[in-house]
Amino acid sequence: MKKLSILILCLANFTACKTTTAQPQYANHINEVKRLFNQTDFGKNYHGTILIAEGEHILFQNAYGKSLSKESNTIETRYDLASMGKMFAATAIMQLVEQGQLSLEQTIGEILPEYPNKEAKNIKVKHLLSHTSGMGDYFGPAFFENEKHIKSLEDFLPYFVNDPLNFTPGETMRYSNAGYIVLGLIIQKVSGTNYSSYLEMHIFQPAGMNSTGPLIGSAGGGPSTVHDLYKFALALQQHKLIGKDALKAMTTDHFEHGYGYGMTLKVFNEHHVYGHNGGAPGIAGELTMVLGEPLIIVTMTNRHPLGGWVQVRSHIQKEFFGMTPELETFFNTEEVIKTYKLKGFEEASKRLTSLNNDIIDKNTFHYAEQFAGQGKLDQAIEVMQLIVQAYAHEPYPYAFLADFQLQAGLKDEAIKNFKKSLEINPHDQQVIERLKTLEKEN
Repeated sequence: MKKLSILILCLANFTACKTTTAQPQYANHINEVKRLFNQTDFGKNYHGTILIAEGEHILFQNAYGKSLSKESNTIETRYDLASMGKMFAATAIMQLVEQGQLSLEQTIGEILPEYPNKEAKNIKVKHLLSHTSGMGDYFGPAFFENEKHIKSLEDFLPYFVNDPLNFTPGETMRYSNAGYIVLGLIIQKVSGTNYSSYLEMHIFQPAGMNSTGPLIGSAGGGPSTVHDLYKFALALQQHKLIGKDALKAMTTDHFEHGYGYGMTLKVFNEHHVYGHNGGAPGIAGELTMVLGEPLIIVTMTNRHPLGGWVQVRSHIQKEFFGMTPELETFFNTEEVIKTYKLKGFEEASKRLTSLNNDIIDKNTFHYAEQFAGQGKLDQAIEVMQLIVQAYAHEPYPYAFLADFQLQAGLKDEAIKNFKKSLEINPHDQQVIERLKTLEKEN
């Protein structure tokens, strides 16, 4: 039945579903990816779907694990896009620019004169696209309390519209979901069409993306599949959605922050990679394309990014593009945690020392949180001590270690680490207040 459904999908979209063996430049890489999933624990631990293609030829595609509702994942499983949806908003903007309906130099005030934040009215479209607008985010307690009531782009506004700018537009970069909501409002205003309807008519239908949407937010979110993201990549590369100049603009680092217009830009050993990832609790995925190469890689999962997806993505990245300093630090982190789980704290500390204390604090902290969530506070504390070892000159590891120690009833140890945090950063008011409270209790 699964083979039949895939056959039907391919017949309906023949040009996007040709399957072939890998050409010499990719054959060894594909074989290694297959070995990785067939002969290691990656196939057992990953809950998601993968597609790797060379232009119109799909070289490898498979689904692993189960959804949160315990159903087996398939090639047709729909996953949440998270921030990958920003690529659609940026593409829509570039379409309107190509049609002469919009300019990247226009400001919010010129396009949306009713926009209530006067300070934000001088932000240009190009600043919104590149996260250099100075705008921030809309995520916060109030938003999450009312998220189920969000039905349109306008419904996002109360959660950020009156916030002051973080910096002068164009001055620096700060990733901004709020900025991409405003881009969606601009698309609606200029096109005279509801945002989701615009995407359906001008991006999803032309690309043959039959399993994507509807999308409410222009900053991300909404369902899609690896096949639809693959079709989107093909449509971009074949200039079915935008022309060569527009795609070049999207993949150019205009402000030198590693981000174009709706595209993350990276260089891996001379491979110029573009695309976008997205992640949140229970969501992770990435579309990867390469300038001057036909390689397309899509991965999506219904688990936390560090629940198998980052591991899979990193190994595939290493296989196709080679080792990078970023990847080396990631693999170091995985090695230290593996050593800790198998051999305990002392051996993990020694391994960390041998790796020049080069680990990712955020990833390591995720494992500490996992242990704490399982009620294993002793293990959470020891993992935090590994972070303290690696980031001994930073204040925050000591404060987080103190938090776990308080949960474990180790008040004296917690006080010592709060004091250590303040030695490094004596202006942290939150730590100051917590320390005062603890010392009064003593």
